[in-house]
Amino acid sequence: MTLMITGHRPDKLFGYDIKKEEYLVMSAKITEFIIAKGYTNFMTGMALGVDTVFAINVITLKKYYPTFHLECAIPCLGQSSLWNEVDSNRYDSILQRADKVTYVSNKPYAPIFMHRRNAYMVDNSTEVLAVWNGVRMGGTFNCIKYALKQGRPVYVLDPRHLTSPIYLYKP
Repeated sequence: MTLMITGHRPDKLFGYDIKKEEYLVMSAKITEFIIAKGYTNFMTGMALGVDTVFAINVITLKKYYPTFHLECAIPCLGQSSLWNEVDSNRYDSILQRADKVTYVSNKPYAPIFMHRRNAYMVDNSTEVLAVWNGVRMGGTFNCIKYALKQGRPVYVLDPRHLTSPIYLYKP
């Protein structure tokens, strides 16, 4: 079973410091979920925010679960080229420790490649975990819609209510 992640960027979450308490709570919740569900394969789109936290979780868990496999689906060349040094270095470190890195496009950044990356991840996953605030617009919601159209179960963690359980989304 392959679980992919989709979710918000830092500006729609808790800011850019992934060491903030809210990110730690979100991370623990995700870890609990993936262990309980028994996933072994994971896919992330490597954007700032949810994707990065998820990748770090999986890499950390690989120390205890050596069968875990992380694929990083990169939307285009230079994804991190405009990021600050800390985030760019973290991105490079994650890619070095990933089991597989897939470039969905070998062209420079264009918004369409984010949608193509999401479609690639949905098409190559079994289930979807969405860290989603319920707003019915934007990339995360578009990914959820596509996943449902493709028949993938979508589980939601609402970042506004981190103490609530992760639930199966039923539109």
